[in-house]
Amino acid sequence: MKPPVYPFTAIIGQGEMKLALLLNVIDPLIGGVLIMGHRGTGKSTAVRALADLLPEIARVRACAYGCDPAEERHLCGECLERLEELGKLSTERGKVIVVDLPLGATEDRVCGTINLERALKEGVKAFEPGLLARANRGFLYIDEVNLLEDHLIDLLLDVAVTGHHTVEREGVSVEHPARFVLIGSGNPEEGELRPQLIDRFGLSVEVRTVTDLDERVRIVEQREAFERDPESFRASLENEQGSLRRRISRARKNLHAVKLLPRMLRVIAELCQTLQIDGHRGELTIARAARALAALEGRKEVLDEDVRRVAAFALRHRLRRDPLDQNSGGQRVAQQLDKLLPQDSDAARTEPKGGERKREKSERNLPPGGSDGSNGARKQLDQKRDGAGDGPEQLSPPALDAKLSHEAFDSVSQAPNRRNFQNVSSRRQSKPKRSTENARRGRYVRASDLKTPGARIALDATLRAAAQKAGARGQGPGAGALALAHDTRHLTPFPSQALRYKRFKRKAGTLFIFAVDTSGSMALNRIAQAKGALIRLLQHSYIRRDRVALVSFRGQEAEVLLPPSASVTRARRLLDELSIGGATPLAAGLERAIDVALRAGRQGTERIVLLLFTDGRANVPLRMEAMTDKAALRRLIQEELAALGAAIRKAGVAAFVIDTQNRFTSSGESQKLADLLSAHYVQLESVVGQAFLPV
Repeated sequence: MKPPVYPFTAIIGQGEMKLALLLNVIDPLIGGVLIMGHRGTGKSTAVRALADLLPEIARVRACAYGCDPAEERHLCGECLERLEELGKLSTERGKVIVVDLPLGATEDRVCGTINLERALKEGVKAFEPGLLARANRGFLYIDEVNLLEDHLIDLLLDVAVTGHHTVEREGVSVEHPARFVLIGSGNPEEGELRPQLIDRFGLSVEVRTVTDLDERVRIVEQREAFERDPESFRASLENEQGSLRRRISRARKNLHAVKLLPRMLRVIAELCQTLQIDGHRGELTIARAARALAALEGRKEVLDEDVRRVAAFALRHRLRRDPLDQNSGGQRVAQQLDKLLPQDSDAARTEPKGGERKREKSERNLPPGGSDGSNGARKQLDQKRDGAGDGPEQLSPPALDAKLSHEAFDSVSQAPNRRNFQNVSSRRQSKPKRSTENARRGRYVRASDLKTPGARIALDATLRAAAQKAGARGQGPGAGALALAHDTRHLTPFPSQALRYKRFKRKAGTLFIFAVDTSGSMALNRIAQAKGALIRLLQHSYIRRDRVALVSFRGQEAEVLLPPSASVTRARRLLDELSIGGATPLAAGLERAIDVALRAGRQGTERIVLLLFTDGRANVPLRMEAMTDKAALRRLIQEELAALGAAIRKAGVAAFVIDTQNRFTSSGESQKLADLLSAHYVQLESVVGQAFLPV
């Protein structure tokens, strides 16, 4: 038995998320919802609660796609044949389905593949539907959608818009309906979505942890009551559930009767034009969502307030903005709406939008360290570190524009893969591959007879090879396949030499490890310039969908502020929260960076680049031995750095030393450090007020 579902009407707060979900239920043509926000805010709970709330729907009995018998134009091929033969279709009723798309799903599980049992027993090519087929007329829910593999995203792009899925694989050609409400959720700190996928979501909402104390108490009380006695808790809310269910049914029935006046449609088009929204999905989504909202509230005409309430949902993820900008786009939409649709003083329903703008403004004014993931930066601000040369702790200054030379930037971009690192000349470096073949993850591209650890059998290629070998022995073309389905004591054993294994291809992303010297020897202007160059590199990483990690070292130790992550906005925030001061434990910073690189290498990262921003003035060794001789201390630091350089080369990491001193004041320490580490030496050039370089 399935576990009981938490009631939709019992969800406290998160009004934006609940409204966006309801609008998509009333008009699925809106295009789904993208829900981004903090962990543990009820995203998946709301999706499953909504599906449980909806009335049962009619389906064609025994149809793998759950076709609607009332819509002949959306029937699958089997249902059409049955309708032509019998003149009618047998129906049944059932709940709306929520299909989860796991992050580790394979391509054939999502699209569907050949039916293995029928292929072996009957010798026919039959299609076995995948997750996209199961989700027809239901919800396709992707948790942590921003971590979904690129090859799976490519599969969703067209299906999410057209509502039809064409399968051409393993000798099978099938087209079937796949009309579903696409719902994605995730934490923006884990990474950003590809722009192509973001545009496929009709609405985008942002959820945050409830801050009202009374509401937090109610959330805990209601959840505990539900877990103690789910049936009684659900029964206590049945009246509210039934009332909302009836509202949804009426809204669906009356949706097409709701009028959208030409004046309002012109305002919507002007809003999208002024905000420079690409394409026309913005206008279509606002019009559909505003009409659905009016139907939900029992009106027959779209009002100004309906457009105000849904415009931010439809446009905030379509705005052109800096990928490192941490501000929500909702305020820009609201400001433009105030110009196009001035609010009346007696419009009582404008309070929710005003409250939203007030909340967004207050959250942008939070002090540094007020969000998850910045514990390392807060620790730097709150704790003093002991050590030689410790000076007064200072907040990191704002970033200044700075650049790397074109030659240096090209050398960073063309750093070789780990496996080829030692074989590539420092003078001539071949362009690194942006994809790699493996036996575990990615898009299935070919079959091989070489079995590697974790390899999966390629059914299509295996059956072809078995048939060819059986035919060559005169046993008939199907003998090799039949040997799989019957007792091998009576038939020729299936030839193991015919086994073929899948080979997958996936993008070989780069991990950039930024190791930043924040010691007292880094003057405020130089740390500001280093931050400027880092921000430009973050923008480059965002465009190429690379991952970044951030290591900071000062005082007596180093700290991994950001483990490998695809979220450049999180890295930007941590850079803004850095503090400086203290000694320079350069060896500790390199040791932490190497640990990050080794861990990423074990997880399959092909290309790792270490960017060390420092002035090269190391004065704290890894082993704090009792020595007063400065010359001995310096020798110890040099020995440690040489050993760390060997470890970097062994790990296959391409290292770059970025000298934060300009060419006139540089002491040459960074150049010596680069030679000691066998790393590339790059001079950071200050170009305040000028552009970086095209990325």
